[in-house]
Amino acid sequence: MKPRILDAQRESALARLVAASTHQHRTAEDTVAAVIRDAIASGVFHPGERLPQDMLASLLDVSRMPIRSAMRRLESEGLVEVHPHRGASVRALSAEEVSDLYEMRILIETFALRKTTAAISTEDFERLEDLSDELESDTSSESELVSRQAFYRYLYGVGNTPRVVTTIMQFRAEVSRYTQGLVELRSHTHRELLERIKSGNPELAASWLEAHLREVAQQIKRQLDDTSR
Repeated sequence: MKPRILDAQRESALARLVAASTHQHRTAEDTVAAVIRDAIASGVFHPGERLPQDMLASLLDVSRMPIRSAMRRLESEGLVEVHPHRGASVRALSAEEVSDLYEMRILIETFALRKTTAAISTEDFERLEDLSDELESDTSSESELVSRQAFYRYLYGVGNTPRVVTTIMQFRAEVSRYTQGLVELRSHTHRELLERIKSGNPELAASWLEAHLREVAQQIKRQLDDTSR
């Protein structure tokens, strides 16, 4: 059976994600999981949409086994639902789940940001400014996603343990498929965050971040309410 053919724009977006993941992961399963995870986060695949496993296997040049293994991994991360005999689809979140995820994000990200603000060096801040410039120069949602991930992974890596950073990035991945349309809330977040960090006041930075995350959560819940009517 031939792989399902998607529209040219979607195939192009997936090809960019595949290129970005090349040589970054140790196993085929790692690469497949990273590409699908980023495709969901950047809006290539939408909540509730079935994932075309044959096409993904063809595009990634792998067998069905790493595809199935990656789907099980993404299911454990809350990104995918695997249906017996029907394949896998992007998991849709309820308004209550969004609320819970953002409450958890507020707890861990404000905790981490306080430590980052207290520990950051001049060199770290300059690196974050460079990553911010790269983020603003990206022209596609896929490259913007990769740059945004790099910015926040570096940001929270300052003064925090890898376990904290991994948890934050997983929470961000779970909700990012719902933030693609919130352009006004996303566009200058990194710049405003850097300004608070530059102040050297951990409580000021944490307070701003909490208010921002609560506003994003409200916007997403309004979107979900609108689509459910």
